[in-house]
Amino acid sequence: MMNPDGPPPPWRDRLRDTRARFDESGLGHLQRRVVDTQLTKQALILAALAFMLVIPALVTLAAVLPLGRPGGGVTAFATRLGLTPQATSDLQQLFPAPTTVSSASTWFSALLTVVLTVRWPLALQRGYELVWNLPHRGIRTLWRPLAWLGGFLTLVAVVVLVGPVDGGLPLVLVIVLGTPAAAAWAWWSQYLLLGGRVPWVRLLPGAVVVGVGLAGLRLAAPLVLSPQITAHYRQFGPLGIVFVILSWFVAFGVVMLGGALVGHLVAVGLLGSRLLSPRGDEVAADADRESPDEPAAPAAPVTEGVPWHRGG
Repeated sequence: MMNPDGPPPPWRDRLRDTRARFDESGLGHLQRRVVDTQLTKQALILAALAFMLVIPALVTLAAVLPLGRPGGGVTAFATRLGLTPQATSDLQQLFPAPTTVSSASTWFSALLTVVLTVRWPLALQRGYELVWNLPHRGIRTLWRPLAWLGGFLTLVAVVVLVGPVDGGLPLVLVIVLGTPAAAAWAWWSQYLLLGGRVPWVRLLPGAVVVGVGLAGLRLAAPLVLSPQITAHYRQFGPLGIVFVILSWFVAFGVVMLGGALVGHLVAVGLLGSRLLSPRGDEVAADADRESPDEPAAPAAPVTEGVPWHRGG
């Protein structure tokens, strides 16, 4: 029987040392920052907003555009995602004919949909501010999420229009050309939504991670998304497709926010070459650098390991 007054077993000391080294390593900092920023919660918020706002917006748009017919906008976008013909056909069932939608749509509902859709880039903007520990500036920067939304819709339109042109390109070439484009878009998105308070060079690592993550979602679409759409449609009907799209929006939110978080840790020197090795206290980051045209209020200091955001 072990003597309770004797020295602790050696394995307990080794376990404590291993845990201490992990806490001081880059992965340890990443784990704490994921908890502190409530990354999962923010990704779920983005997915919920996309589910409640983006889908009704597309349905309303179907009142004037033939999104659901074969060869329409949904077909082109599904082809660009790499969905199989069967999954594309099932996805079209979410968008009724224009005459059906027009009878139930009004200008008021269309305007309400557009207004509510703005909440999506606002949530993404707030997520980036939490990643960089920056204060929210309120309504005076509302034009930035609106500009981002316009750019996003333009990007989607370009993807739909380019679909028939590059339909013969091999998947490898699409990924090689699309990954830098996605990284550039993520780079611009972070700088715009953060109001220029973080320099371009410090946002580059996060943009690269987001671009690679979006390319991974594109690679996974024909392997994961298509079978799920077909199986859930056969089992639950159009509602099953909604569940699949919601889960994909969650993955999109994790990539957009998680990539920015990883990039933030790389920018401040807490992640990268010393991924598994311990290091000292966090390097003082100048992420709260003031905008040249509009100084921001100083952010509250963050104590390592203590959650500093409880949501709202």
